[in-house]
Amino acid sequence: MEKVEGRYHRQEILEGWNQGKIQQSTVLIAGVGALGSMVAVFLSLMGIGKLILVDMDTIELSNLNRQLLFTEKDIGEFKAKIAAQKLREINPSIHIVDLSKNLTEVPRKYFEESDVIVDGLDTFEARRWLNSLCVGLKKPLVHGGMYGWYGNIQVIIPYRTPCLECQPLLPRERFQKSCTPPGKKRENVEPPKFPGVSTISAVLSGIQAQETIKILLDLPTLIDNYLFYDGLSQSFTTIKLERNPKCIICSDEYRLEGIEYAIDKKETIRELKNRLTATLGLVAPIRVIHKTRFVEDDTKIEDMDLASGDLLFVYDKSLGKPLKLRAKIS
Repeated sequence: MEKVEGRYHRQEILEGWNQGKIQQSTVLIAGVGALGSMVAVFLSLMGIGKLILVDMDTIELSNLNRQLLFTEKDIGEFKAKIAAQKLREINPSIHIVDLSKNLTEVPRKYFEESDVIVDGLDTFEARRWLNSLCVGLKKPLVHGGMYGWYGNIQVIIPYRTPCLECQPLLPRERFQKSCTPPGKKRENVEPPKFPGVSTISAVLSGIQAQETIKILLDLPTLIDNYLFYDGLSQSFTTIKLERNPKCIICSDEYRLEGIEYAIDKKETIRELKNRLTATLGLVAPIRVIHKTRFVEDDTKIEDMDLASGDLLFVYDKSLGKPLKLRAKIS
């Protein structure tokens, strides 16, 4: 067996590299598919201290054109489990935890101990959930997405850079059309078939892994926040995104005061929920809490002990933490 000494020599001679820091770091990868599995390979090669792999899916034949860690004999097995086995062969000196479960069922401690979280997910709703969780925990998030010949990367440093909710580059209707809600299993659900090719996932996952390492080493990350890659023209485009001062996830105003939201005292909680779905892009079912208690749908606002300035906490399945609404009664 190759000795660990000398394994990392070529990267250790890079200016600004700190192998000790890399080996003391923990990275959680949400989704071990085309992007996530390759990010895991790169981080393993570089000697990351601990990898936490989260994916509830099993391996299918159609995965094998772009997911390097899996072979035909692995079909039907959990991606996270098989990926962990293969990565231990690539670098036996790193610690790997594989969690073949839904993202929302992962104990919070795994997110809390991670230094960086990598988004290798394939649904918009799950990404919204992960984004809100990372912002709440103040954990850097390296987002990546691909479709056919195209892809994008965004680095989210909570309360410093825009989050995924600040300026969603897709309409909210698309955010609500995910193939699997993050709290549901995929039994009897036929996921959509997205076009994908290994060369695109290799480029994007390489950049994701690179941005992850740069965060761990305190090196400058993606300059203009959002990077778009066109594989047909071999072009990269960077877009400067700005934080949304009214963002329901990461704005300073929201964090301190909550979102001021107009509420008609004649409406019911059900009607309020319908408006929240339409205006804030929330996903049913929605739950509303006032003074530590859930409020029933048929309850009228005028029958509640609710005054302007009071707080309502709203939970939905697409967010990793509740929304804080400050009532403005009309």
